[in-house]
Amino acid sequence: MRTTIDIPDSLFREIKATAAIRGETLKAFLLRAAKAELSNSEAGMKHRVQLPLVNSKEVSYDVSSERLREIEEEEDIEQFS
Repeated sequence: MRTTIDIPDSLFREIKATAAIRGETLKAFLLRAAKAELSNSEAGMKHRVQLPLVNSKEVSYDVSSERLREIEEEEDIEQFS
């Protein structure tokens, strides 16, 4: 299949030069780069984290703004005492 894409001139020159340095055709370089990008994104999708990481039913943490301010004040008191 053929397609037309718009690539900024500076990027096109960089791609073309890199392909030439590697001894590849422009087409081969772009196909390899596209395949690598697709396999990277597929690999990232396979390793997505399932939330919650900690079962909050077993352990509860108070992370309210008020509690965080209290913790900061306690740390300041320890640091400057």
